[in-house]
Amino acid sequence: MNEENFYNPKYYDGERLWQLKPRLAAFRTYRVKDGTLIGLFQGKRGIRPDLDFVVKILVPGIDKRLTPPTHTFWVVDLLLKIPQFRNEVREIVQYYLEFYDRVQPFESVEERDTYGLETVEEISNKYAHIEQDYTLPLDYVCIMIELFAKNEKLYSQAYMFRDLLLSLRDYLDGKKHYTEVLQAAMPGFRR
Repeated sequence: MNEENFYNPKYYDGERLWQLKPRLAAFRTYRVKDGTLIGLFQGKRGIRPDLDFVVKILVPGIDKRLTPPTHTFWVVDLLLKIPQFRNEVREIVQYYLEFYDRVQPFESVEERDTYGLETVEEISNKYAHIEQDYTLPLDYVCIMIELFAKNEKLYSQAYMFRDLLLSLRDYLDGKKHYTEVLQAAMPGFRR
């Protein structure tokens, strides 16, 4: 299938992702294993609005729309893998908690716009065996976690994303209920 016909042309021109209102091109686009496009768009929040970014995804399909993903997407994906790959999922969550603790926020627009993902190849290769049909590809999960960790570090008072990773680890360790993890992943959830 011709790539131009594989995605909704309102949102993808073959090179760049576009949001419609306001009309704005993504400054960075990642393509994951299942063809989903992950776009980073200029944000406007926080003490450094120049460094803020908004993530939107476009799944393959001529009639699909560009949408902001919620944390629920990647959290549920990891939850689905736990019955068969509990130890591996715990290792991934622990890896990203350690990444979160050491990662630094972007310091310039240039650094943000040219950022090379640090963790995706390593984790996707090491844990390729946990990929499952009908779920998100692991590279999608890794990209989301890595980007949100970097973004949250811009805000010294931010904790929601790290708390979500901790909730997932606590669930894996038998300290939280499944519903508590889902609730923590919901937009606007306050602990």
